[in-house]
Amino acid sequence: MKKILVLIVGMFLVTSSAYAKMCPKLWAQFDADLKTTKASAADVAKAKALRVEGEKLHKDGTHDKSEKALKDALKLIGSKV
Repeated sequence: MKKILVLIVGMFLVTSSAYAKMCPKLWAQFDADLKTTKASAADVAKAKALRVEGEKLHKDGTHDKSEKALKDALKLIGSKV
């Protein structure tokens, strides 16, 4: 029983690390794609705000919310997520 519990806890820790590593990749993609976007100025402004929010959430340790904000930002500028 202890082995199963340790395995389950370990799986959660690995998953959290995976999310933590995904956020910087998403904002790097955003920064690169922003240079070639054809999105409207209003959408770009919203996307930039989401990118800032995503980085802040990442630094606060809220990686699932960070990833969602960054993916939303990418969608606004027409990037593939």
